[in-house]
Amino acid sequence: MTSLRQQDAPTRKGLFRISDLARETGVPVGTIKFYMREGMLPPPTLKTGRNMAYYDRTFVERIRCIRELQQKRFLPLDVIKAILDGNSAVISPREIETLLALEGNFYESVHYAPGHKPLTRAEVTERYLVDEEKIQSLVEAGVLTPTTRNGKDIFEGEDVLMLETLEALREAGFSDEIIPQETALPIYVEALSKLASQELKLFSRGVTGKVDDAKLAEMALAGIRGVEQFIVLLRRKLILRAIQELREESSTESTGTDD
Repeated sequence: MTSLRQQDAPTRKGLFRISDLARETGVPVGTIKFYMREGMLPPPTLKTGRNMAYYDRTFVERIRCIRELQQKRFLPLDVIKAILDGNSAVISPREIETLLALEGNFYESVHYAPGHKPLTRAEVTERYLVDEEKIQSLVEAGVLTPTTRNGKDIFEGEDVLMLETLEALREAGFSDEIIPQETALPIYVEALSKLASQELKLFSRGVTGKVDDAKLAEMALAGIRGVEQFIVLLRRKLILRAIQELREESSTESTGTDD
């Protein structure tokens, strides 16, 4: 009798396991799983069990495209998904052209981190005293986006700056015992993802047909720097306002009397 494995073998020819996708694209398995959870990738081409699935060549191209749009064009995932799916309700073809015209120094200026050499996972674990589970949770949350080279995950540029920032917070006393990472990260990622998406839509709709390509990158970079400063100042103001509101609520509760 022919075994099930032998029967299935011809159907799997030319297909990829998720580890194969990671090797072909240079994108870690954890990040590919994140894309799947976010609906960035279609269902598997072939599913042979609860934890076993196979994917065709189109997944390789789509993953590479997602990575390109994320790392070199800094587009939010919902905009990337709209571009790949041709969803003009989210972003129009002309707005897509505007965003794709942003090339060269703009991306290098945003992504470049001078004086910070790339690090492997092992080097990250040793330098920042974080375990593999913690690193993987940051990858799966979309906070870190390593590139796979020669079978190893490499963290570089703003990922290294992010790791240094998180280390500084831990040294200041913000340990998992005080504020658990699994509680805080989703709040920041969800809120800032929505903000980034809305900012991008405002920008692309505002400049499309009004600003020529030669000035586009310069204007976008100035906008990012200006808005970042605006957000820092506004956040401080809102924190002070929230503290004042809590103080007033506490004062009202302490002086209140029962009817």
